[in-house]
Formats: sequence, structure tokens, C-alpha cells
Amino acid sequence: MPSLSYLTLYKYVSMAALLISNSLFLFRLQRKPRFALRLALCALGAFVLVSLFPPVRYTAITVSIMFGCFFLFSVLMARICYDIDWKSCLLCAVAGYSAQHIASIFYSLITTLGGFEVSISFYSNEAAELDVFTVLIFLQVYALVYWGIYQIFAKKIRGGENIAIKSPLLLGLASLLLLVEIVLNAFVVYHQYDNLDLTYFLCASLTNLLCSICILIMLFGLLMRETLEEELEVVNHMWRQERRQFYIAKETIDMINIKCHDMKHQIHALRKSLSPDPEALREIEKSIDIYSSIVKTGNSTLDIILAEKSFYCQRNDITINCIIDGEQLNFMNDVDIYSLFGNLLDNAINSVIQLEPERRVISLSVKARGKLLVINSHNYFDGEVRMENGLPLTSNPDHRVHGFGVKSMSLIARKYGGTISFDARDHVFELNILFPNRESAAEEGAS
Repeated sequence: MPSLSYLTLYKYVSMAALLISNSLFLFRLQRKPRFALRLALCALGAFVLVSLFPPVRYTAITVSIMFGCFFLFSVLMARICYDIDWKSCLLCAVAGYSAQHIASIFYSLITTLGGFEVSISFYSNEAAELDVFTVLIFLQVYALVYWGIYQIFAKKIRGGENIAIKSPLLLGLASLLLLVEIVLNAFVVYHQYDNLDLTYFLCASLTNLLCSICILIMLFGLLMRETLEEELEVVNHMWRQERRQFYIAKETIDMINIKCHDMKHQIHALRKSLSPDPEALREIEKSIDIYSSIVKTGNSTLDIILAEKSFYCQRNDITINCIIDGEQLNFMNDVDIYSLFGNLLDNAINSVIQLEPERRVISLSVKARGKLLVINSHNYFDGEVRMENGLPLTSNPDHRVHGFGVKSMSLIARKYGGTISFDARDHVFELNILFPNRESAAEEGAS
């Protein structure tokens, strides 16, 4: 069996390293049907593509063309295997190439400064004689760099998210920078092996390293910014909807209270003037009392949201236990109160409605404790609640639509200088919100 040249070996190693680096950013995304078959065919295509490049002596131009083709193939492979658009494929390919390039630079720096023989290289067509020690260095450096890049950048990508950068101009700029980096790096390495000057080598390598890191920072900085802007837009849309819903619910509850009050007077008048069936009258009064028995908290907005949720809970055998001093919430905007407690109760109801009737219990308390106002809720749950950055992840598979209720509550808590925390253990989910107690602060200031 003929031995491989350094150049031939380097081509296969570079393609493999590039595909692995791309997978750091792709593996959490939605896969297409028959993913294993698609992946196998793409791996075969990568082997054929690498084999098409003849093992000519290294030049900056030929290697630039080779790496450009490898990059384009990685974009196509992402499109074939994953259910994402072309902009997302391009973003992952740019990030993947930058990651592979960073690892390559670190390996080159370590082997050159350490005085090791660079066995995996592309500067000649001589037969490759692999040194085990150098191969181990290669594997360790690439593994450590890939792990670090995954922790810092790729881990931020979650399945189901839109990871494409909206601006084609910015994504095109990143791709152009990458193309320039491919060409310039090829010339840098060419001169490195032609006549190695340590100062030149260090300056050129560090410049390339900085360029690759900046590409990753730029891509993921823009990605995180656009993600936050999308989430903020959705939350603001939810607040606008909740504002309209609040005023509709307020008018409805007010109308119901007026009608129920009038009907009670009419029933009393009927009881005195006629001789109706007493049992029938009691049934009518009982039906009306469902509205008048709603918890009066001292905050009209909170009364509305509790009335609205109580009707649903009564129909579904859900018990809400409340200990609430609603006057403590008067420092908050009515729409914020409606949004905060509406999302809180909706999440609790969605959790307990799946349980047996005796565990369909929600506890809610709002009370002052010293200089703090404490909002606390408990409810049972089954299954597992996964946390990320201290916030529970939605159990709904569509993260783009659901999960904004928790973020909305977090924003409201921060708006009033408060904090929010979640805990899930022993099948009990607990939510705690702490606000500075405005009344206590005012009393201390007056004294």
C-alpha cells in the first residue's frame, strides 16, 4: 500500500477537522429526515472532493482554492443534512471554519515554539512519517480549542431557534473577511515554510488568530442581539395584547357585578311579592354568588385576574388558595399586574391540569415582610423541569412561540427593582418574586 504524502494527508485531516468544527454549531438544530443516510452520503462526497485535488507541490494559490472549495462544501452539507435556510448554513459554515482555523493556528504556534517536528503539514509531497507524539499534540490542541469554542459560542445555539442573521450585508461582510483570511493565511504559511522568521511568524499568526476570534465574536454578537430584539418584540406584543385583554376583562367583570347586584334585588322583591319555589330561588342565588364570592384582595386589577382564572379553575376542579394583601401592589401599573399574575397563574394551571384532581392545587400569597414585598406561588407538577440561566425552559417544543411568559415576568420584576427565582423539587414548583417594600421605605423616610 503506497504511503501518503504530507500534502495528501493534510487535505484529509483539514476536511475532517472542518466538518467536526461545523458540527459544533449544527448538531442542536433540526435535522432532516433520514439524517444518517444524508450524513453518510455527504461524508462520501467530502472524500471524493478531497481526492479531486491533485497532490501538487504547495502554493498559496492552490491551497486558497482548495480551502475555498472545502468551505463551500461545508455550506452545502449543512443544507443537505439540516432543516435550516441558506443564511443559517452560511453562518454555521463561517463559524465552523473560524473555529478550525483557530485550532490550526494554536497547533502551529505550539509545534513551532516548542521545537516539535511538524509531521502533519502540507509543505511537501514527501512521504508522511507520522510521529505519535506530534499526532497526540494535534489531537489534544484541536480537542481543547473546539471544547472552548463550544462553551463560549456554540452552546448559545438552541434547537428550534432561528439562528440566521437578518442583515445579508453583515453576513456577507463576515464571509468576505473569511475569504480574505483564507487567502492571506495561505500566503503567510507559504512564506513561513519558505524562509521561517520567528518574529514574522508570530506577528502573522497572532493577527490571523485575532481575525478569526473577531469573526466569531461579531457573528454571535449580532446573533444574540437579533435574538434579544425578536424576544423583546414578542414580549411587547404580548403586553399590548394583555393590555387590551385587561380592559375587556375589566368591563366584563364590572358589567357582571352590576347585573348580579340588580338580580339579587329583583329576587328579594319576587320573594316578598309572590310565592315562588324557595328551592329554585336558592339555586338562582347560588349561581349568582359565584361572582360575588370572588376574593377581594384590595387591588381591583388583581381581583379581575383572579376572577377570570377562578371561573376556569372551578370548571376544571382546580383549587386556588390565596393569602393576598393587594394594597401592597398599588405601586405597580395595572397592565403590569395583569400580565405578571396572568402569566404566573397560566403557568401553574397548565402544570396542575394534567394531574389527578386531588393534586390540582395552586397556592398564591402576596404579603410584606419587613422591607420586602414577597410574591410566592406553589403548585404540584409531574415530570422534569429543566432550567437555563435560572429560568425554567418551556415544555412546548416550539421555543420560538412559547416560553415568553417567564421572560415577561422577569422583565416586570426588573422594571420595579425586584428579583424573580424558580425552584422545582419533590414534584413541587415554587416561584418567588421579591420587590422593595415601597410603603415600608416611605414610612422610614417619614420618620
